[in-house]
Amino acid sequence: MTDEMRDRLTRLDPMRQGVSTESVATPSSRKLLEDIMSTHVEESTAPRTTRWLPAAAVVVVVAGVIGALTLGGGSGEPLSLSAGVDNSMTSCIQFSEEVLAKMPVAFEGTVTSADGETIGLEVDHWFKGGDASQVVINAPAGMEALIGGIPFEVGESYLITANDGTVNYCGFSGVSTPELRGSFEAAFAG
Repeated sequence: MTDEMRDRLTRLDPMRQGVSTESVATPSSRKLLEDIMSTHVEESTAPRTTRWLPAAAVVVVVAGVIGALTLGGGSGEPLSLSAGVDNSMTSCIQFSEEVLAKMPVAFEGTVTSADGETIGLEVDHWFKGGDASQVVINAPAGMEALIGGIPFEVGESYLITANDGTVNYCGFSGVSTPELRGSFEAAFAG
């Protein structure tokens, strides 16, 4: 493991250094895992892709305002989205076409550049919420390590949804596969 990778993992780790941990093989760890896995979770149909810390919420709101300003009008300006913030507390809801259909921004695009923390996409098809021919995603290093994070590669085609100026993960965005494309077409038909 390289030093750079170790540094990235350390930044993503929610546990402070020096906190003692218990082996997963101990009876108390197994009981805790069983309790967690047995706990009933009520599912909501309302989209909820992430939980943000208060400071991160401010960043998301600012990105949303910028995204909303660049979205309308067909001015030729690229749509600017955020890949989110480096937040290890991210949680996912179960993917469904019903939830997918509620996403305000959805498009298919091909990555034209991946320079540091900026991803450029040429929009191939808008499903909902825009008309820009290009999208720029600001992606802090390490985001691909989060749940459902996307490792963008130049030349690859992706299906992307966004809410409040922030890209959604957890299956609501990803590499353009026939299965995901079929879900997008079904969710945004008509």
